[in-house]
Amino acid sequence: MKKILVCLLAALTLLSCKPALERGAWNEDTYRALTAVIAESENQGNYAVFDCDYTTIIHDVCHAMIIYQIENLCFSRAQERCFLDGLEEVDFPLEGLGLTAREMGQVLAAEYASLKQEMNDSLYRDFRARFLALDAAVYKNYDYRTLCIWEPALAVGFTQDELNEIGRNCLEQAFAQDSLWSEQWVSPDGRFSGTAYKGLAISPEMKNLYVTLTRSGITPYVCSASPEWLVELLCCDKQWGLGLPKEQVYGLRLIEKEDGFWDFDADYTQPFKAGKVACINRFIAPLHGNRSPVLIAGDSEGDVEMLTAYPDLKMGLIIDWGRSGAIRELADRHDGKYFSQQFEK
Repeated sequence: MKKILVCLLAALTLLSCKPALERGAWNEDTYRALTAVIAESENQGNYAVFDCDYTTIIHDVCHAMIIYQIENLCFSRAQERCFLDGLEEVDFPLEGLGLTAREMGQVLAAEYASLKQEMNDSLYRDFRARFLALDAAVYKNYDYRTLCIWEPALAVGFTQDELNEIGRNCLEQAFAQDSLWSEQWVSPDGRFSGTAYKGLAISPEMKNLYVTLTRSGITPYVCSASPEWLVELLCCDKQWGLGLPKEQVYGLRLIEKEDGFWDFDADYTQPFKAGKVACINRFIAPLHGNRSPVLIAGDSEGDVEMLTAYPDLKMGLIIDWGRSGAIRELADRHDGKYFSQQFEK
């Protein structure tokens, strides 16, 4: 009898220590699916893969970095180049602007040099609106690969230590905001405009999901199309709520070429679009017996390939920001495999 009581007490202790996903603001069907996947997959060497921007976090860490650089006039000493690095073709008129990237970059470089000498409110408002207008034009006129190079290449000329300091300052400022909001930046003449998204946050539900997976023996990874060094600053510091080991974070890796311009590291599998699948298969799956992830979370067209690449995937979690296209089709399937979730901005 005593032996039976000891066994019962041990079983009760294990049950009481078993990690449970907090209910939070999860949709009922999403919550049930997550708890089922965790229960079925725990302590078997399984893993989950998350996108970073607008999935793990609310807003975009690369955009936050750009906004910080603009507001603090914090571009590199190579400002005569940094606004155009990564753009191979710069002499065709950009749809929506009527100017070439070269023309926009030259004006931005001249305005930046003047602002570093003496602050002028009108010139600054033109600079920041013109910059966001160019950012939108790059997104519209170039392919996704080019966008993935251009945004990180805005930091050309900084050392990695300098980048880390700037990145930490950016994150401290962004996470310190009491709310998340957007601002419309318009040039004084009304010719240029763009939207600046302010602040960063990680929802309590997402923090708890990462913790619950880890405590259940399911390793969470981040696979992002933002610069790896910046995603590591965000995801590997407990200050922001995750505290992942660097080995669980994958992002874009760029190197400086002989001509001084930046390009992708050719020895690495870059995790954007289909590259996320290749990155998972090359670096992550082999650590888990080449099994498929049990859970993948994403929010945009850049995540569709990894959300649909694995027939054995137990659950695809789509953080729903109202996007259209293939990601919308997945979010609307309601087929027992893909589930959507909205979070407040």
